[in-house]
Amino acid sequence: MGFHTTVIVTRVTAAPMRPMRRTKATGRGTTPVVWWMTCYWARMFVYGPQPPGENATAHLALTVAATGSFEKENKSVNATPVDTTRLQPASPIPAVGKEAPVVNPSVPKPALPSAASNIQGGGAHIAAPDSEKEAAVEKSAKAKEAAATSTKATTPKPTAAKGPSTPPTDRPLVLYAYSETPNARTNLIFFLAHGLHQNADFVFVMNGKSSATDLIPNKSNIRIVQRENDCYDLGAYAEVLTTDDFYKAYQRFILMNASIRGPFLPAWASGCWSDMYLGKITDKVKLVGMTGNCQPIFHVQSMIWATDRTGIELLLHPPEDPKLPADKQEVGINSCFHTWETAVHAEVYATQIILAAGYEASVMMSAFHSKKTFVQDCDKGGNGDALWNGKYYGTNVHPYETVFMKSNRDIDPILMTRLTEWTDEGGYSSYDHC
Repeated sequence: MGFHTTVIVTRVTAAPMRPMRRTKATGRGTTPVVWWMTCYWARMFVYGPQPPGENATAHLALTVAATGSFEKENKSVNATPVDTTRLQPASPIPAVGKEAPVVNPSVPKPALPSAASNIQGGGAHIAAPDSEKEAAVEKSAKAKEAAATSTKATTPKPTAAKGPSTPPTDRPLVLYAYSETPNARTNLIFFLAHGLHQNADFVFVMNGKSSATDLIPNKSNIRIVQRENDCYDLGAYAEVLTTDDFYKAYQRFILMNASIRGPFLPAWASGCWSDMYLGKITDKVKLVGMTGNCQPIFHVQSMIWATDRTGIELLLHPPEDPKLPADKQEVGINSCFHTWETAVHAEVYATQIILAAGYEASVMMSAFHSKKTFVQDCDKGGNGDALWNGKYYGTNVHPYETVFMKSNRDIDPILMTRLTEWTDEGGYSSYDHC
């Protein structure tokens, strides 16, 4: 039995089992059935059961690794591939392919101040500053301005220019004309939140009584002029500018009204909106606006004008035309316009005053810069008022062209709404760019 046991172990580990045959030399051997049964039970005794055709040593290594009988697995064994699914534990993390996709995941919006203490916070709700330092600045500013007479509802008359008593500042003056309507209030709130900055002086000309004055922040570079709702915007500008020769304290000017909303600027823009307009004023160009109208003749539309000292003096005190009688002389903007027709006449011929003096006018809209002969072609019957829906050569003026957008003519209301929302939610502030 000892001999047979040794032979069995050797044959099982070395090669597949084969039944011994009878030899011619001895004529003796083992019955095949008995031999096969002996080998089978010997394998079962030594290695235990295994899948047929597997290497016995590899099966032993897998069995030890799966049961944890040894701390380390014998990695030197070159096992043939086996089905290991019955040995692999279930993963606690579901397969990525089985995860349910999230449709339009919600992204938290940046928090906006609900009651900003000042305009620099970018909020739409404005309150007076409450810091001691700012209060001291305001007190000092008010003391300096106490001597200035508040503008009243008097009709401005053409006056001769007086010499400046102090050197003018290069700091721009922004006049913002306001008359109460729901649209104008929305535009004012938007401008207070996104258009104010520290590097200009702002004067809000309130035409008629309005609680909107409570929205305007109390700062040293901001003033409010309350007046009767008369003379239209151009006459209101003239009244403020000519009172005590107020305009002579400045070299650069922006005149704008509450019929436009802005500033609207793309995210990649880094400049200041007022510099974008004033930067187009040169030795030759003395009047810059948002858009130009070809009817009845080319003129810069007056919802926003930028000019300098030369331009404002031409508009306030235009040179006399020797070919015209006194009652036919252009007064520029320096008059009280009681009717819409007279106000429109002043708007149209303000550009002609600049051109007649040998200077040029320009606008921000892209079409104007498409050719050098735009003004000449315009006077021959070019495009009319572009500030109506679909009237800008078949499309609409985009505020990224002009920085501001006319908001009281129902021009692309969806675009207006979206740009307003995005600018509000993004917290854009001109204090960061000017």
